[in-house]
Amino acid sequence: MKTIAILALAAALLEARCIQVTSSQIVAGDLAGAIPQFQTLDPQTPIGFAPVPGVQRILSPHELALAARRYQISLEAGTPLPSVCVERGVRALSRDELLVAMQAALGIKGARVEILEFGGQPAPPGHLEFQRATLPRPRADGSTSDVVWKGRLVYDGQRSVTVWARVRVTAEERIQVAARSIAAGTVIEAAQVQEIQTRQFPFPESFPSREQVVGKLARRSIAAFQRFTWDALAESKDVRAGETVRVRVVEGLATLTLNAVAQSSGNKGDMVQVHNPSSGKNFRAQVEDKGKVIVNSSEDAP
Repeated sequence: MKTIAILALAAALLEARCIQVTSSQIVAGDLAGAIPQFQTLDPQTPIGFAPVPGVQRILSPHELALAARRYQISLEAGTPLPSVCVERGVRALSRDELLVAMQAALGIKGARVEILEFGGQPAPPGHLEFQRATLPRPRADGSTSDVVWKGRLVYDGQRSVTVWARVRVTAEERIQVAARSIAAGTVIEAAQVQEIQTRQFPFPESFPSREQVVGKLARRSIAAFQRFTWDALAESKDVRAGETVRVRVVEGLATLTLNAVAQSSGNKGDMVQVHNPSSGKNFRAQVEDKGKVIVNSSEDAP
């Protein structure tokens, strides 16, 4: 009776303790401590499939007996096999390994990644993958804001689990700011643009360059030292309402030029309304170039 009790206690302990395996296969080496008969096999001999991470698999005595028969292992009559619990070994991800994977994905010299928070779920052994293309850009008015960057941990060759981290990514960049306040509707001049160096999200194409700012129309008021953003800029018209334009009146071989005031806006090829302050007459003209219009008939002449 004492021997039976000891065997029963041993079987219960084996059932309570889950054996951790490190791959998608349960091999003989994993079970050798629980099933001494499997010690005669090559440790890499496959016994069955391992469960996915977070799930336990119970190998029944019947399953173990079938595995023993498959590999011609003799079992003594009357010797019971225990049930064996198997689960995938997992570990907690570290901040350092996340940083290494993120820096590799960025590939930007001098970029700084600050991890503010990350998912702490246990994961199986594998390698981390992040992609630069999946790194969200901060809001246009907050280029140092934190964002959630999602990646994955690849294991068993092709399986993966999602990992995430809340990060702040910055690098030394040269950006364009307003040298002084700019009113809405103003065509931005070179003297109104100042280049400064700062730390910001390291994708400069998210913001316009100096060449892309000068000559644009301010959609709204831009405060001094405020960074220029794409949504604050609009294409400037070749002719804008209220500005003085050069009018070229063509009648046959004769050409007359004069100054007038545009009443409407347009680009090259568009028809606009123009006012001659000398005669008080309004007329239509075609935009010829920046600040220039043409009238091709004396009937439409000012």
